[in-house]
Amino acid sequence: MKKVLVSLLVLALAMTSVFAAVNVNGVFEAGYTFNKPNNGDWQIGAWGNDNIYSSPVKLNVGISDDAGIWSGSLKGALVADSRLEGNITVDFGKLFLGEDSDIAIKLGATANGRVAGLNAFNNASGLNTSRIRTNEKGLWFALNVAYGNYVEVQVAGGPKLYLPMKEGKPDSESSNWATDNGDFLASAIVRPIDGLAVSLGYVLNGEGKMIYSKDGGKGALNAALDANIGKLANLDFDLGVSAAYKIGFENKYNAVVAAVYGGVDVVDVAIEYGLGIPENDSLKNALYAGVDFNVVENLLLNVYAGSTNFGVKDSFYVGGNVGYTVSGVTLNANLQYAGVGADMGDIGGDIGEGAVKAKGFSITPSISVAW
Repeated sequence: MKKVLVSLLVLALAMTSVFAAVNVNGVFEAGYTFNKPNNGDWQIGAWGNDNIYSSPVKLNVGISDDAGIWSGSLKGALVADSRLEGNITVDFGKLFLGEDSDIAIKLGATANGRVAGLNAFNNASGLNTSRIRTNEKGLWFALNVAYGNYVEVQVAGGPKLYLPMKEGKPDSESSNWATDNGDFLASAIVRPIDGLAVSLGYVLNGEGKMIYSKDGGKGALNAALDANIGKLANLDFDLGVSAAYKIGFENKYNAVVAAVYGGVDVVDVAIEYGLGIPENDSLKNALYAGVDFNVVENLLLNVYAGSTNFGVKDSFYVGGNVGYTVSGVTLNANLQYAGVGADMGDIGGDIGEGAVKAKGFSITPSISVAW
């Protein structure tokens, strides 16, 4: 798999030398987490693409043309599952109606990854509690039709895939794509004016960790609203409220999440609360608060705190990041403490812009190179 990724990177760079209109961008990110669990000894884990202990070395490459007609991406996890995710999108609106057309008709294909529904919710915490998306490890096609930034409609999915058979059983050694249930996703987002957005989405099966349905068939629906009062009222500062609701029909799971965010030039603040009924791995009774300090250009400085199950003893976490970027190179250090009762393993990798899933005290130095 690594040879395939390297070959594709070489091909992408070769294309840039032959076709001047082709752009290549990407990012490499990796680090170590030095963690002392509660009542345990120090241990070291890799950190990067999908947080500690999971797909830890990140290498993403994007390719596109200057006209914006087509774009593609490669997402590789160089350690752990060694999975390579690929995506290609063609905008037929620009291709046939011209580069200045307000109508976008994008057809995309994603292999070994997921397609997420359109979502108006302001995900300031990075928890992704209101998100719906397709099954993993499939081949998904997505059609997005949009008019300017005002309205966009999405239809995505793919059929059920089977592994090759050997002696009457699925031959997992011949392919790393597991059998799945296929999927269907439909979503839409409307932005009638700058600062106001509303979305609605439905997925038939969805990713397994959301526990919509283990066998699929009834699906899940989400609805979201975001109102940036700062933009609506032409204020000199940013202030917004966002809310979302998600329901899983198979297991009668309901999730409600709300957020308040805003800031001025020097500081940005976000507070988010989410409640899942009944409780499950994706959301319990979560509270998050984060503050970003914009005091020096290219300096990353933030603090965050919260609870994965508010009101439960030792379910809190607190941490912060300090980093600096120069010429596309970012050096960062994260410090964090998570209580014994904190379900850090269920928290997304983006929370707090760099939190780790480990419990106890942790120090995570990392490096990121973007081009």
